[in-house]
Amino acid sequence: MIIEAIVSLVSMSLLLVISQLSPGPDVIFVFRTALAQGWRAGTMAGLGISLGFAGHIIMICLIGLWLVEQPWSHYVLVAAALWLLYLVYKIVSSQSLQGEDMVGSAMRRDSDGSIFVQGFLCNILNIKCTLFLAGVTLVPLQQFSDLPWYRVAVVLSLTLFGAGGWAMWSGLLQWRPLRACYLRHLRLVDTVFAGLLGLFALTLLATALGFLTF
Repeated sequence: MIIEAIVSLVSMSLLLVISQLSPGPDVIFVFRTALAQGWRAGTMAGLGISLGFAGHIIMICLIGLWLVEQPWSHYVLVAAALWLLYLVYKIVSSQSLQGEDMVGSAMRRDSDGSIFVQGFLCNILNIKCTLFLAGVTLVPLQQFSDLPWYRVAVVLSLTLFGAGGWAMWSGLLQWRPLRACYLRHLRLVDTVFAGLLGLFALTLLATALGFLTF
């Protein structure tokens, strides 16, 4: 049983790293941050998101999907949507500048703490992240419930692998031709990033208002 439990931990962790490439607020925020501000900034964003992941996983381990099932959970979706719209505003406001001023604004480094908090809020407010993690972890958590260390191992494994995955993707985005392409087409790429974040925000609002389901 112990070997099976370890295999399940590795499988869940690798799935998490691969899933980081799927479209969503987290990947848009990390990729744009890494392209504009470098590997360190992208990694800090990923660390904040990973802490949010840890919060989701701990909640699932303790109370399952109780939070998602509460009627007031829709207010969390509204808060998440408003936060994403704020990130859109930050990107769009930098586009009001021209030429070198715009490039300088996009590449200006926020503090590590600020980037970390932004990544954390981007993730922790997204209840859909809870549903994704529940789909990945609930069955193994039940299957290996007799192992006292398994819940802690799930939290640590997914958090550490998640942080490592974001650091890896942020590093790959530092490839010189890729960053040069980003800078050449800065306005277009940032418009796409802002549009995707805005789309995710509208999706969360529609879900909160009952037009869409989880």
